[in-house]
Amino acid sequence: MDYDGDGSPDNEQYTSMNLMSKEKKIYHRHSPQQIQKLEAYFEECPHPNESQRQKLCNELNLEIDQVKFWFQNKRTQSKAQDERNSNICLRAENERIRCENAAMKEALKNVTCPPCGGPLFGSDEREHNVHKLRSEKVLLKAECDNMKAAVNNYQQIMLDSLTSVQRQQTFETLTSYGMNPYNPFNQPSSSESHTIQPQLLSQMDIPQLSETAAIAVEELKQLFTDDALWVMSSIDGTYMIDQESYEKFSQSIKHLRNLSARVESSKDVTVVPIEATRLIEMFLDTDKWKMLFPTIVNNATTIRTLGSELSTKENCNVLQVISEQLHILSPLVPPREFMIVRCCQQISDGLWIIADVSHNIVNSDRVSPSCYKRPSGCLIRALSNAKTQVTWIEHVEVDHTPDTHRMYRELASGSSGYGARRWIVTLERMCERMALSSIPIMPPTDWSETIPTVEGRKSVMKIGERMLKIFNEMLIMSGKVEFPQQSKCGVRISIRMNMEAGQPPGLVASAASCLSISRTPLQVFNCLRSNSIRHKWDALCHENVITETAHIATGSSETNYINLLQHTLAGDIGKNMEQEPDKKMMLLQECYMDALGGMIVYAPLDMALMSIAASGKVDPLKIPILPSGFTISSDNSGGSMASENGGTVLTLAFQILITDKNSKIKNVTENSVDSVSRLISKTVQRIKSLFNCPPE
Repeated sequence: MDYDGDGSPDNEQYTSMNLMSKEKKIYHRHSPQQIQKLEAYFEECPHPNESQRQKLCNELNLEIDQVKFWFQNKRTQSKAQDERNSNICLRAENERIRCENAAMKEALKNVTCPPCGGPLFGSDEREHNVHKLRSEKVLLKAECDNMKAAVNNYQQIMLDSLTSVQRQQTFETLTSYGMNPYNPFNQPSSSESHTIQPQLLSQMDIPQLSETAAIAVEELKQLFTDDALWVMSSIDGTYMIDQESYEKFSQSIKHLRNLSARVESSKDVTVVPIEATRLIEMFLDTDKWKMLFPTIVNNATTIRTLGSELSTKENCNVLQVISEQLHILSPLVPPREFMIVRCCQQISDGLWIIADVSHNIVNSDRVSPSCYKRPSGCLIRALSNAKTQVTWIEHVEVDHTPDTHRMYRELASGSSGYGARRWIVTLERMCERMALSSIPIMPPTDWSETIPTVEGRKSVMKIGERMLKIFNEMLIMSGKVEFPQQSKCGVRISIRMNMEAGQPPGLVASAASCLSISRTPLQVFNCLRSNSIRHKWDALCHENVITETAHIATGSSETNYINLLQHTLAGDIGKNMEQEPDKKMMLLQECYMDALGGMIVYAPLDMALMSIAASGKVDPLKIPILPSGFTISSDNSGGSMASENGGTVLTLAFQILITDKNSKIKNVTENSVDSVSRLISKTVQRIKSLFNCPPE
């Protein structure tokens, strides 16, 4: 039997030894300070890994087995306590229902006839009425089933007539690859999230949604104002909700009861250069919401909007039902999908609160939901000089641990994953970008040989913004097909028929892989963005010289910018500039680095197309791009991003157009897929060689 150390048998550890052929047990009681530290760590991380356990051993002067067994016993105690609390709640609910049932039975004894005030029906009359109602129910149900069948039949006929050509093309494409056309491309694997199906809201649902939103707003107000509900994390120093205090005032229940489920909470604050009313307008428009958080919000749709039709400046009491999908960093991190109620309420002059909360009305089709959003949101305060203070709270239940790859598991579950810090850092970066894109002159930080006007600069910045968005949408890698491992984490391939506007039409293969590098994220970022050594890893350079022809700042940091790159043959630059200008390629690249990591995203464009984009005279949304690139994040082994220690988790993701819409060969061959896999594997090996990574 194992023991922990707070005085009870379950909190003591023992070792045994043989003395004079007689076994004797020696008990070790943990000190109150040791117990307090272990309890605090358990609240944040109930499943510490080996390195975390070793760190606790060094801090508390305990053996590794003592820490290991303490956490095992504590998890068992916590599970038992949760079950006891659940049983108590169920008993109370059962007793309440029994009391209501008894009260209803008593009320039925005194029922009178409403029209005449006569005595209640006798048993024969009641039986006759019940039989009549049941017969009417059967008839109505049969009529309802007939109507549903007719509607479904009509919809199927319309669907078949509209999509027969497209389905035939898909069948030909996939069967030529030797696959079931309705399996690898249309059916998600078990590790992928199920798409949330929006529910039609009836008029009866609206009061319940309004009540849920009102409760969420009041809960958020208390979380924003009561510092006693927050504790500082002993792992990364961020603030998290004290769950014991929270449960006392909110009386909430856990919606995810799997042992692997966990609660994530975080808070952060910033000041951004944007007017408060404009920021609120972007929060309440899902298209602008996606644009504001392109590296987090993969998709968002407003199902219904309720409330005043007045403008944001006059009245901000708005209620929305929104479907959103969030995703970060890598295909190895599962996306999070929510159906939420979003409420925006003006508290006082210059002060607003926006609350998001999941609701069971719009989540009823989820068979096994893996995430639930508790009341979360932000407090928006208007400041002088067109600035806004934003305080952000994230509070969710999530059960994605089994689906997250071990490289990203700790990162995705911490404050640097989907927490408030990531939302705040992204908001800061995007607000700086919007401020720079709106200035009417060419700033001194920019220079260009190919972008002569302010309109051209704005056009290129919009293309860069869209390039980031397309790249992040691709990272989910839906409909993936696994291939043999050629790097530490293997290569993941996704094939799709691309018909999206602003992207090259045709069959596109996406490939992704990730690796761990024993350098800091900033070192990796600086190395990969360096033009002088790019030819050592980038296959698009063909080992040629890279020159920068334009540089546009997108933020206050020198790491945030868009640049145009051109590769030419060394010693023959003048000849290449004169001949075949329409066939020379350029790279449009966007880089950024913030407190949680960075990205380097680029797309090839021929010079003729780049000239059109830089002119500012065409809609940048019509310029077709197919981006590839890297995501760079800390492996959390060295603390903060600014630390000189620690390593990096690097994700590579490439997109390649296999066949265009005019090609006669529309089938996917094994050779083309193998070529994509070899390309990314070769790039991985080049990057490992660049950073002197040890052989596997």
